[in-house]
Amino acid sequence: LQPIAVTFAGLLFHGAVSARPRDLDADGAATHARLFTVCLLLGPFFETVTGFGVGAVFALGDLHALGIGGPAGAALSLLSQMLIPWGGLGPGTLLGAALAGVELRALGAWNAALSAAWLLTLLPVFWRLAAEAGLPATPRDRIEDAVTIAALGVLLIAANLLATVEVAGLLALGPPLVWRLRHRLAQPGAARAATPYLALSAVLLASRLVPGAPALLTAVGMIRPWPDLPGFALFHQPGMLLGAVGLGVLATVRGRRAILLRAGRRGARPAVLMLGYVVLARLLGGSGAAAALAGALAAAAGAALAFTVPLLGAAGGFFAATNVGSNSILMPVVSALALALPPAFVAAVQNFTGSALCMVAPMRLGATAALAADGTAPGAIARRLWPTAASAVLVGWAAIAVLVTAGASGNGPA
Repeated sequence: LQPIAVTFAGLLFHGAVSARPRDLDADGAATHARLFTVCLLLGPFFETVTGFGVGAVFALGDLHALGIGGPAGAALSLLSQMLIPWGGLGPGTLLGAALAGVELRALGAWNAALSAAWLLTLLPVFWRLAAEAGLPATPRDRIEDAVTIAALGVLLIAANLLATVEVAGLLALGPPLVWRLRHRLAQPGAARAATPYLALSAVLLASRLVPGAPALLTAVGMIRPWPDLPGFALFHQPGMLLGAVGLGVLATVRGRRAILLRAGRRGARPAVLMLGYVVLARLLGGSGAAAALAGALAAAAGAALAFTVPLLGAAGGFFAATNVGSNSILMPVVSALALALPPAFVAAVQNFTGSALCMVAPMRLGATAALAADGTAPGAIARRLWPTAASAVLVGWAAIAVLVTAGASGNGPA
């Protein structure tokens, strides 16, 4: 119910907001700074709020308004998926923590540390694509881009240490996004366009950060059929809050019935797939298949067993195209590996690499090429984005090497 609720609510919210003025950054002159904001701040923000690849849809539309298309434009739009562990308010990460049996905040903090390092490796890819799109970075642009991404990484780590995964993405993206849009936000109409997102952010942050609010909201309306899995809180679960705000936005636009029906149709198949993934994960764990696979992998890998975790995560993300699917299928296997590493760290490596490889998953590439509708082939997008996949695996290997060398233990970053 957790990821399914977020999927339907995200599609409803997206449909309602799309019927309102929303663009804060696509009009006016095309500049490198504007391109950076669209691809690496606005796109990830929309993905964090709604999930389901919606951030790429928003980014692609803004890129077309900037006059950028073709393979470079499609690849740039997919950079909006760089925060998938927090996409859709983090249902895939929450599910991964439940399947691994680790504390959600510890997994989120480890994942943030890995992502902070990986985000820096995305800059050369972005700069190369920006140059191909006709908006190359000046030396000043490169400095501003690097400072912004570094700040985002630090904020991401801090947000996951201080708050919950569901709102950590919003907390981290807020300051750099406001800073980059400070001049645009002062223009007429900008506040009205931003109102739905500000309202959603306020509701989510209040439900997590206001003293006493989490306990109050989870005290009533809690559905908990299985004691070993997270409960479904009707008044606290992110999908329900997202849906409530979406319904509020829907009340202000026309064509409400059509928007509701469209969200239902678009969400039905992903909901069935997510349910299937979760059932498969329970079968893998309960039948002993996950333990058997882990034992066979341990025998084959030997001393290099820990270094197979990023490869497993990468394979899951590449073939499933969602961290819900990747975690559902592979988290039971990874969790069964007898590794001398913090369990939350191992789960985070699986979640991180699986999420990163979603960016180049064939299904996601095909969907983006279809949305671009300009003759772009999925293979052309993949050739421009493959370094992001390679760097994610390398970051995972480097982190494992550091912890193995240091003999780390515990459940979270020092």
